[in-house]
Amino acid sequence: MLVWAFLLIGIYGPDNQLDINANPTRKQVLALPVDSTVAERIYEYVEKYGRLNSIYELLQIEGVTPEVLTRLKPLIRISPRRWEALRETNITRAPPPSAAEEGPSRAVVEDWGDLLLAPLNINRANVDDLLALENVSLVDAVAVVRYMRQGGKLESRRDLANRVDGLSVYGYRGMRNYVTYSDRETGGFGGNYRVNYDATPDWFVQMDLADFDATLKALIDDSSAFRNAGFTESELEFVRSRLATEREFILQMKNQATVRHRLRLRAGDKVRAGLWAKQELYSPGVINEFKGFGSIQNIGPVRRLIAGDYRLTLGQGLVMDNNSELVRRTQGRAQGLFNDLSENPGFGLRGIAGDLSLWRIGLLGFYSSAARDAILNPDSSVNFYVTTTPRYPTFKNVLHEQDVGGNFRLDFSEAFSIPIGTRVGFSGFYTTLSRPLRPSARYLDFPGDGMEFDDPNYAKLDTGRTRLFYGTDFRTVVENLSVEGEFGKQSGGGKAYILKGRTQYNYLYLTCLYRHYDVNYCNPYNRGYCEQLRFEDTPFEKPYRLLDPAFAGLQEFPMPKAEEGFLVDTRYQIGRQITFTRVYLDVWRNIAWAADNVRFQGEVEYRPVFPLRLRFKQKLQSKQNPRVTGANQSLTLESTLRAMLSLGNWDYLTSELRSGKVLLTPTLKYGDEINMSGDLASVQWEHNFSEDLNMEIGASVWTTRGMSQWVFEDIGIDFLDGQGFKWYLAVSDRVSDNLLVYLKCRHKVSDFARTGLGASEGIHYGQSDEPVRDFIVRDHRFEVALQIDLIW
Repeated sequence: MLVWAFLLIGIYGPDNQLDINANPTRKQVLALPVDSTVAERIYEYVEKYGRLNSIYELLQIEGVTPEVLTRLKPLIRISPRRWEALRETNITRAPPPSAAEEGPSRAVVEDWGDLLLAPLNINRANVDDLLALENVSLVDAVAVVRYMRQGGKLESRRDLANRVDGLSVYGYRGMRNYVTYSDRETGGFGGNYRVNYDATPDWFVQMDLADFDATLKALIDDSSAFRNAGFTESELEFVRSRLATEREFILQMKNQATVRHRLRLRAGDKVRAGLWAKQELYSPGVINEFKGFGSIQNIGPVRRLIAGDYRLTLGQGLVMDNNSELVRRTQGRAQGLFNDLSENPGFGLRGIAGDLSLWRIGLLGFYSSAARDAILNPDSSVNFYVTTTPRYPTFKNVLHEQDVGGNFRLDFSEAFSIPIGTRVGFSGFYTTLSRPLRPSARYLDFPGDGMEFDDPNYAKLDTGRTRLFYGTDFRTVVENLSVEGEFGKQSGGGKAYILKGRTQYNYLYLTCLYRHYDVNYCNPYNRGYCEQLRFEDTPFEKPYRLLDPAFAGLQEFPMPKAEEGFLVDTRYQIGRQITFTRVYLDVWRNIAWAADNVRFQGEVEYRPVFPLRLRFKQKLQSKQNPRVTGANQSLTLESTLRAMLSLGNWDYLTSELRSGKVLLTPTLKYGDEINMSGDLASVQWEHNFSEDLNMEIGASVWTTRGMSQWVFEDIGIDFLDGQGFKWYLAVSDRVSDNLLVYLKCRHKVSDFARTGLGASEGIHYGQSDEPVRDFIVRDHRFEVALQIDLIW
């Protein structure tokens, strides 16, 4: 057999090998020295499944025996996919913004997409460049820069993984897909066009209008409670009109379909431009929202200059971070200036911004003039900002905001033996509003229902047309220990500050974090670490108690609650089989109510054999839900077991079981209704048909009984309510090196029981003595999402 192989090599030679991954013709495959039937099967296999990762995949074809394979080995070449194409594939799999507690912002994910196509030369990168990458800590970034400044040079992934002292495994994995090791050709024109289509057919959607109908009925049939609360006829008409408009808007949304277009262009490494447009097919108008930008970067002292839509994160996010999402328990963030072609309702910055760097001095300035969503009072003042889903026309763009500010930073790296990465910065911005802020519970609360709008997190919001926020931040690294912090202050208001320390080794990190936010620090761009959002566990959680049920959207307003706390967080791999994937303890106080809370969460992974991983997670939380009449103490216990099985060829099977319980302090109002419990069971299977075509399918069943539940799916996270069932199917296909297609279908049925409204909540029909009876709200929907990426 060896003689036969050598003869074939002599006849064909390595230059004449057939590249089976280069779209060979049927004639080329039939010319191989095998039976014609087997050759035909080889051709059909490659046509069906695409590229081969290994020549041994041919053994899956009927008739290809080990002897035949030995004969073919010298004649067939399995060319690897060009590196750039592999990067482009990752564009559709970039980490989602909400898929974990440590999720990145959408703007950063967009920036990572650019780096996949035009990677960063790691040998020329600075600390800030590396900190903008996925899961890269300050210690990791400084370790790489220190290696360069000591005369080192990285020429491959192997060098990056093995030569840099202090670079963790997690930091290496975060860098490897976004960097290169030499200068590339800077000329040329490239880009990416993406179109997303999302639809929910009307025959699967049943919108809940009960809350809107109940309020409108009270306003129309008998408005005495409103008049007794001091509402004038013009104010009543204002409320009626708003509710009627929102109700009509919901009705026309039964056939929900949205198309988003995104075009990103680049000329070399210096010039970027982009456009983004959104079409809501259920709304009038061809284009409902539009964004765009043009930018230059890395030209002399100019790190980045942007005209158009942009996002900005400074320091720890206390003074300025205009992302529309605040993921609780987020410790780190990618800092800096980014172009913005993603949906950012209510917080987008539009204007001009520039980031300059000269020697040790960095200077960033920005100006923005943009519309904001807000709740209007009857006198046309603004009660407060709001972000809702959907974006109701009564709130959308009713407020105009101008922001001007900047950041000055001074790098002390290696000055007088000061460690690399040491920096001090000063930030501030000034806001001017087109309408005055005038928070008033009177225009939010349903009068006469017995509920008091007494939470200081709302009651102590600021007023007026102008505001000034300013602060300072710092960072430094000593060996494998990093220390970072920020202090923020509102002129005429409160303060906020964060101090964070992190020490890390290759398979261990330990983080300690302390934070404090005053009740009267009312910065809508504060995205600091927190356990709760500002309006969480407030009257906004009960839409049927609000004058407008849409006001409940304030529960998700991305601004931390006034809290003070200390966090200890660690991850430790103690061996090949056992890893504590994350363990943390957070002790914090709700400053507004002086309520103390504790949260512990620990997860351990056990790998009994290579393909199988088992993860057990336990959460314990003791929290006070404060009220004027006394706090309601709750104890949450939640256990989760996940099993993850690698099936080969990058196929994965994952299952999860979760059970939780909340024990409440009994009260006279709620009697013996002191327990809540929830359960979840889910399974996901990811299968790769080929290197180009993969599929994920999953199903879940759950019941919440008042608890919060969630489940990861595909490239996102889904929050669950009530009890229900769902399944989803997601397929991703690289049709060619320049065309990627992603299709997802999801069917979800949720039943949410409204119970005890008459007994415990005291809600009655109109002015009668008959209490509202229990009822069930059903949300039944089938969703389709299609994404097409064209890359050049």
